[in-house]
Amino acid sequence: MILLSKTLRYFIITAQEQSIRLAAMILCITPSPLCRTIKIFELNLGHKLFTRTNTGLKLTSYGHDLYDKLLPLYLEMCDLEKSLIKKDDMRKKKIFQFKVGLDHHDYSYLAPLFSASFFQQENNNVSLEYFSPEEKNINELLRNGSCQIFFTQKRIQCQADVAHATLPNDIIMMVTKMDAAINDNTHIDEFAGKTLVQYASSEENNVSRNIDSYLSKNKISLKRLNIPELYVQLSMIEKGDAIGLMPSSVKNIIDERNYKIKLSPFIFEQKNLTIERNVYFLKSEKTFIENNILPIIELEGEYLFD
Repeated sequence: MILLSKTLRYFIITAQEQSIRLAAMILCITPSPLCRTIKIFELNLGHKLFTRTNTGLKLTSYGHDLYDKLLPLYLEMCDLEKSLIKKDDMRKKKIFQFKVGLDHHDYSYLAPLFSASFFQQENNNVSLEYFSPEEKNINELLRNGSCQIFFTQKRIQCQADVAHATLPNDIIMMVTKMDAAINDNTHIDEFAGKTLVQYASSEENNVSRNIDSYLSKNKISLKRLNIPELYVQLSMIEKGDAIGLMPSSVKNIIDERNYKIKLSPFIFEQKNLTIERNVYFLKSEKTFIENNILPIIELEGEYLFD
């Protein structure tokens, strides 16, 4: 950033995403400095900018007015910065830009990527780009430079210049407080009287349908909360206020934040529920992807190329 202040950018992105977690991922920082910057901004202004709800962050009345006033200026400054930073200058400074594309909100398995030293270097500019399932054409997004790599649960037909790799599957786990007793593989007792929080993709998928089928078949009646903020979900589980059904890769976040939480296999019809992980990129980028991306996010086993 040349002209834009960190505080302005943090406020605008947080207001747009209505989530500390999503904003932090887009900004390629951890939630702590983002929360601290917003808090200092609020103290300096003398007004609250956000309130927390069950569905995420919401702008206060003051926050709305401030956002409406600042957004045109922010966009104008963004355009001005783009006009000042020429491609030749970026090459001279060896600034590396890398955009990661996603079509879902389940990206705990990417946490090691954003904390890796390669992407924390000052001249490496890494951003997270979210594309809704309705608007995405992965082949085109890669070819027109909207992103250099795309992660999705779906398999697509690749164009001639696009490569595909299959990552190890995630396994759905039951996530409970550290000292919670797990009796057997049926989990029925663990669900009884609990609140369930699910960290799943925004798309309807077989895993979600199988979980619904399990709850219905076993006549399990419980309260289910749709809380998009992963850190809120994990805090509820750590306190014993809820249990979760989450991908095994959420262990990345649990270990990083030292949550007192444990993961146990969730068995559905005598088998694990798995989430497929696929990644797409241009074949011209294959060497870089193999050397710098896939080894970082590999959970277990090996990645396989078509």
